Amino acid sequence: KPRFWVGGCCKPAFCYAAGPAVIRRIAEADVVRLRRYEIPIKRVARNLCLDPALIAGIISQESRAGLLLNNGWDQGQQKYGLMQLGGQRQYPYAVWDSEEHINQGSTVLVLAINEVRARHPTWSWDRQLR
Repeated sequence: KPRFWVGGCCKPAFCYAAGPAVIRRIAEADVVRLRRYEIPIKRVARNLCLDPALIAGIISQESRAGLLLNNGWDQGQQKYGLMQLGGQRQYPYAVWDSEEHINQGSTVLVLAINEVRARHPTWSWDRQLR
């Protein structure tokens, strides 16, 4: 497994809904496709102070590292890119599998996490990510 995957895919954010064993199996199946994005994920994670495994886990869960996409779109043509950002027709997101797109999706994630943290400062990090 690539180093950014050490420690599981995404324990705080996703394992509550699907269970750690299921998430781990999905991630292991996606790891070959995720290798293509290892360097951009690490750069974005470093710049935004995120765990690269969190970004990789979201990419795995949302698009199976691109496997489920048609020209970057989900089946319903509502979400776009590796991280499945909504509203592509309204917002100028980057090419669906680019570092810029990973940065945009991760920035949306950081903003959402910060909003939850501001509203619930006493919650644990684990609970804030749920």
